[in-house]
Amino acid sequence: MRRLACLTLLLCVPVAIRAQDAFATKTRARFEAAKPDDARLAFYGLDWAMSLKDAKARAAKEGRPCLVILNTNITAGTNFFSGHT
Repeated sequence: MRRLACLTLLLCVPVAIRAQDAFATKTRARFEAAKPDDARLAFYGLDWAMSLKDAKARAAKEGRPCLVILNTNITAGTNFFSGHT
């Protein structure tokens, strides 16, 4: 009886391993599909200026407009410079 139980267990192990591999592959595919691409992350890759004075000087030099973002939600801990919101 004990040998039969061991044999059954040994036969089930490869099936369980294949099932885990399939689940891992499926999970990885879902992660890759949900991951934002470079176009969606471009906002966080901008070279932000740390002050309005620096931004104005750089905008004048590069002939570009300034984008000013004011963050008043102090409790949320939003940090546009690191990309964490």
